Amino acid sequence: MNREKISSGLLDPRSKLAVFIAACLSAFSGLTHPQEFVLLALCVGITLLCQKWKRAFYTGLIFAVMFFCDLFLAPRLSGILQNIIMLACHFCRFILPMFAAFYIVTQTSRIGEYISAFTQMHLPNEVIIPLAVMLRFVPTIQEEWQMVNQALRLRGMALTWKNVLRRPMQMMEYMLVPFLLQCSVIVDEMSAAVMARGFDKNMPRTSYAEVQMKALDWCIIAVSAGLLFWNLCF
Repeated sequence: MNREKISSGLLDPRSKLAVFIAACLSAFSGLTHPQEFVLLALCVGITLLCQKWKRAFYTGLIFAVMFFCDLFLAPRLSGILQNIIMLACHFCRFILPMFAAFYIVTQTSRIGEYISAFTQMHLPNEVIIPLAVMLRFVPTIQEEWQMVNQALRLRGMALTWKNVLRRPMQMMEYMLVPFLLQCSVIVDEMSAAVMARGFDKNMPRTSYAEVQMKALDWCIIAVSAGLLFWNLCF
């Protein structure tokens, strides 16, 4: 029986992982202003290629606001307020490329595409299975967090600043206990799904998702590698 292949879209998942690795390592190496601009431009460009227009716009807007506040607003202030503004701006600019790249990796590719890409790289199942579970686990816990918050909102215990300030310990208990319990259930279900799909068998696997490195993917990997070398060595 012939099975129709599903295209993976414009970009290969491996090029997105290259951007994520470059963003994480570059952010922790310390960036100059030109390096910050290039790194964020790379993340925003990949987000646009993935057709996430609003996400790309908000990422660029947040970076622009933080940059101009740090450049023009903070020098006009003094004392504790200046330190708070500078700390907030530097922290947001530090984590923004990593969050943008993390969104690209987890929200713009299906888990089947990653498995197909890792299989083409001839990685062992001991590596493919943990990576696949990790990449699938992140979007799932985001959905569970929203469901817990929605359930509490129906009972008048929504996660708001008012409730957090009035009863912080109760809010922590009401949010974390069901969320952590549900996470343990999700892990068990994912483990059972992996076993049911035969990932523990040493046999060649096929995939509905067809992934292939294109010229654009190689260009993205080259730019990510060049940016990482620039940030680490200069």
